[in-house]
Amino acid sequence: MPEARPAAAFSLAEVEARVLDVVRQLATETGGERASRAASVRASFERDLGLGSLERVELLVRLEHAFGRKLEDRHLEIDSASEMARAIASPEETAAVPETGARAETLAPATDAAFGARTLHESLFRRAQAEPQRPAVYLREDDGRETPLTYGALWQEAALLAGGLRARGVTKGDTVALMLPTGRDFLFAFQGILIAGAVPVPIYPPVRLDRLEEYARRQSAILADAGVKILVTVLAARPVASLLRPAVATLRHVVTPDELREGASAATSAEGDSSDPAFVQYTSGSTGSPKGVLLTHANLLANIEAITAGLRAQPDDVGASWLPLYHDMGLIGSWLFCSHRGIPLALQSPLSFLARPERWLWAIHNHRATMSAAPNFAYELCVRKIPDAAIQGLDLSSWRCALNGAEPVSPDTIDRFVARFSAYGFRREAMMPVYGLAENSVALCFPPTGRGPKWDRVDRRAFEAEGVAQPSTDAGARVQPTVGVSLPAHEVRIVDGDGRELPDRRVGRLVFRGPSMTAGYFKKPDATAAMTAPGGFLDSGDLAYRAEGEYYIAGRKKDLIIKGGRNLAPQEIEEAAGEVPGVRRGCVAAFGVESGELGTERLVIAAESRAKDVEARDKVVAEVMARVAEAVGMPPDEVVLIPPGTIPKTSSGKIRRSSARESYLSGRLGRPEGTSLGQKARLVLALAGDKAAAWARSLPGLLFAAWIVLLGLVVVAPLWLVVFFSRSPRVALACGRWSVRLLLKGAFCRLTVEGLDRLPAKGPYLLVANHASYVDVPALMALLPVDFLFVSKVEALGYPIIGTYLRRCRHLTVDRFDVQQSLVGASDVARAMEEGHFVLLFPEGTFTADDGLRPFRMGAFKTAVDTGAPVVPMALRGTRRVLRGETLFPWPGPIHLWVGEPILPDGSDWRAMVSLRDRVAEAIAAHCGEPRLDLVAGGPERPPSPGE
Repeated sequence: MPEARPAAAFSLAEVEARVLDVVRQLATETGGERASRAASVRASFERDLGLGSLERVELLVRLEHAFGRKLEDRHLEIDSASEMARAIASPEETAAVPETGARAETLAPATDAAFGARTLHESLFRRAQAEPQRPAVYLREDDGRETPLTYGALWQEAALLAGGLRARGVTKGDTVALMLPTGRDFLFAFQGILIAGAVPVPIYPPVRLDRLEEYARRQSAILADAGVKILVTVLAARPVASLLRPAVATLRHVVTPDELREGASAATSAEGDSSDPAFVQYTSGSTGSPKGVLLTHANLLANIEAITAGLRAQPDDVGASWLPLYHDMGLIGSWLFCSHRGIPLALQSPLSFLARPERWLWAIHNHRATMSAAPNFAYELCVRKIPDAAIQGLDLSSWRCALNGAEPVSPDTIDRFVARFSAYGFRREAMMPVYGLAENSVALCFPPTGRGPKWDRVDRRAFEAEGVAQPSTDAGARVQPTVGVSLPAHEVRIVDGDGRELPDRRVGRLVFRGPSMTAGYFKKPDATAAMTAPGGFLDSGDLAYRAEGEYYIAGRKKDLIIKGGRNLAPQEIEEAAGEVPGVRRGCVAAFGVESGELGTERLVIAAESRAKDVEARDKVVAEVMARVAEAVGMPPDEVVLIPPGTIPKTSSGKIRRSSARESYLSGRLGRPEGTSLGQKARLVLALAGDKAAAWARSLPGLLFAAWIVLLGLVVVAPLWLVVFFSRSPRVALACGRWSVRLLLKGAFCRLTVEGLDRLPAKGPYLLVANHASYVDVPALMALLPVDFLFVSKVEALGYPIIGTYLRRCRHLTVDRFDVQQSLVGASDVARAMEEGHFVLLFPEGTFTADDGLRPFRMGAFKTAVDTGAPVVPMALRGTRRVLRGETLFPWPGPIHLWVGEPILPDGSDWRAMVSLRDRVAEAIAAHCGEPRLDLVAGGPERPPSPGE
C-alpha cells in the first residue's frame, strides 16, 4: 500500500493515477487477471470490475489510507476511478456530528396503549393518542445529526399522505408501490398507505440516480404483477413514469411524498380489520416471474407477539437498526415490531452503515440499545473494517439480543466478533443465530435469550452423503449453529420427500405453520400450491434437522442465493447472462458459494461459451457482469466461462445448480460429463432405486403399526373383557396397568423412572406432568406404582373401549368448552382429593406435534391451593417420539419419567396459585428435555384473572 499523502499534495491527474492503482489492486484480488485488464479510469466499478457494495467498503478504506482523509457516505455511490478522483480532489468536508455522539435521553417504559389493536395503523393511532410526544424513531440524517420522530408526528404525517392518496383515487385494497430509501418519507408513506386502506408494495430504491431508467425497467415486472395504481418515489424518479406506463397498465400516478401532501386533507381515524392485507413482500423475480408474499395485519401482529415472547421483550427495551425498510427483517423485525411495542428505535440508512460500520455500534452505545439484528456479513464487516481508533470509549454492555439472521450464520464470524468486541462490553451470551422467512412474516425460530450461540459438530461425510447429523469430535467436522425452537404458537417439522416426519438428526425439509404464515403468493395459486405441505404446513424450501429439541439449518433445497442479506433468484440471473452475445442461452448456472472473507455468499456464474481468445472471453465476461448488475442490482463475484455441453443438467434439461456448485468447488467445472451406456444404466437403476427406497421407508412404519394392532388384540382384548364385566374400580385399574405395561414392552419401548422415592406413600396429592402425546397416560400407568385418577376431556367418554375404561375406573372428566360444566369438573377433582385419591392433571391442557412445554393453566393449582394438597411435578421424556401428535403410526423408543419433590402451596390467595404454577413449571421444564414456551407475549405482564 503506498504511503498516505493528503489529496491536496497531488494534481488531479496524480490523484486519478493513484486511485486507479488502488482500484486495480482490489479488482485483481477479487476478479483476477480479467478484472485487472478491465480496470481503467472510466471503467464501471460495478459493471466492468464486479465491485459490489461490500467490495466498495474495502475500496474506501484503502483510499482513505492512501490519501489520509475520511471519505463521505456519497463516495460509496461513485462508480468509476475518474469520478472518485474528482471527489477526492475536491475540498474536504467535515462531518456535522462526531460518530460517538451524545447519550440519548432515558425514556419511561412503554405503556400497553396498543394492546388489542387489530391493524398496524390502529396500533400507531392508539399510541399517537395516548403518548403523542413519545419518540418512535431516532432517525440519523444524511448530515450525521439525529432527529427524534414522535408517535404523534408520525401519525399526523401519515394521515396527511393517506388523504393525498385518497384524493388520487386510491381505494381499499388497491396496491401502492413504495420506492423510497430508508428515512422519514418511507415511514410516513408506508403508514399512510395503510391508513388509506391500500396495500403497500415496498421495492428497493435505486442507489445511483443516474441509472433510474434501467432500474425502472428492472422493477416493471414487479409493479405489473402487483397491479399498482400509484408509485410513491423520490423527485428524481418522476421522469421514469413514461417508461413504466407501457409495461404497467394499471399505473396511474408516479408521485413524491411532498406532492401527496399538497392540499391534502388528513385522515382522522384508523379503519380496517385484522384480516385486511398489510403488505406484499416481493422476494425476487424482477426479470422472471415475480412472487409476492401476501401478509395480513393478523399475520404481522401475530409475528410481532411471537418475537416479543422469543426475545422476552420488556417495556424499557430499545432497538437499533440500519436494515433496509423494504426488506422484511428491517420492516417487520425492526421498525414495526418496535413501533407496536412502544420501543424507541435508533434508525439509520444501510448506506450510512456500509460507509462507516462503527455507526451501528455507536447507535447502540448512545441509546443503550438492548436489541438489534443484522445479517452475518454485517458482523464480519464490523470485525474487519472498523479501526480501533474509531471505537475508543465504545460500550456495548447494554446489547442483550444480537440477532444474526437473513443469511447463513458463520460460527467463525461469531467467534471473531465476540473476540473483537468483548473488550467493549459485548457479551457472547447476547449473540442469537435466528431463522425466519418472508412466508412466515419474518421470524420463525429463536434460541433462548441469554444463552449464547450453540454449535453442533457433525461428521462431514455422513452429513453430506447420507443426510445424517452424526456427532463428531474430528478436526474436519462440519459445525452447525442452532437457531433454537419455533416461536410460540408456531410449529416446525422436519419431513422427508413424502411428507413423513423424520427422527432426530436426519436431514429433511423444514415445514412450518402458525398464525404468522402467509395464505399464499399474491395472485399465484400454482406457486402457492407448490409451497403447501400436508397438514396445513408450508414448505420453507430449506433443509434442516432437529437435535435435542432444537433446529439446525442444513442448507437450501431451493437454489436461492443470499448475498449481503439480499435474496437473489438464480433464474433471473441466468436469464440476464443468457442474453449476452457469446453465451449459450439456457446453458448458464448461477449459485452461491460461502465466503469467510466477506461473511456472506459469493455470487458465481458459470456460462457455456464458444469464445476462445483472451480478448473475446474478457468481453463476454464484462458484458455478463454488466447485464447481471443491471438485472438484479448487484454484480456477480465471479463469471466462469466453460466449454459447450458442460453445464450439469437433468434428463429433462433443467439446470442442476447444486451439481454445478459442487463441480466449481472441486475444480471439475467445465469438464464434460460422460454419457456412456453404463452411466445410463446406472441412472435407470438409480431412479428405480429411489422408488424402491420410498416404498421401503414407509414399510417399517406400516409393519410396526400392524404389530401394535396384533399385540393389542392378543394382550389388551382379554384384559379389557375383565374390565367390561367387572364392577370394581380396583380391578379395572389393575387390568389397565398390566395392559399398558405389556403393550409398551411389546412395542419395544424401554421404560425407566427416577425419583420414585420422592412419591408420598399416602394421599391426597396432585400429580402434574407435561403433556406431549397420547402415550403419556399409558406410560404413567405403567411406571407409577400407585393407582391414580386422571382428568380427561368429557368427549373421551364416548370413545370405544376407552370410554368404558374411564367409567369403570371412575376417572374424572372436564368439559373444556362449557364454563359451568368445567366448574363442576373442578369440584369433582377437589372432592376426589378430599377422599384421599391421587389425581393426575396435565396443566398444558392439550398437546401438539411440535416440541415445547406450553403455558400452564391455573385450574390444577387452584385445586391444590383450595385443598392445601401438595403437587408432585413429573417430567416425561420420549413419549412425543413414540407417538407424535397428528399421526396414527407409533414408533419404538425409550420413555423416561422423572418424579420431583412434592411442592406445597405457600398461601391461599391468587398469588399463591401463580407462585405454585411457576415453581412446578420450572421443575418440569428442567427435566422434560424440551424448551419452555410458557412466556408472556402480549405487552406488559398482567396477573391472570381469577376466572382463568
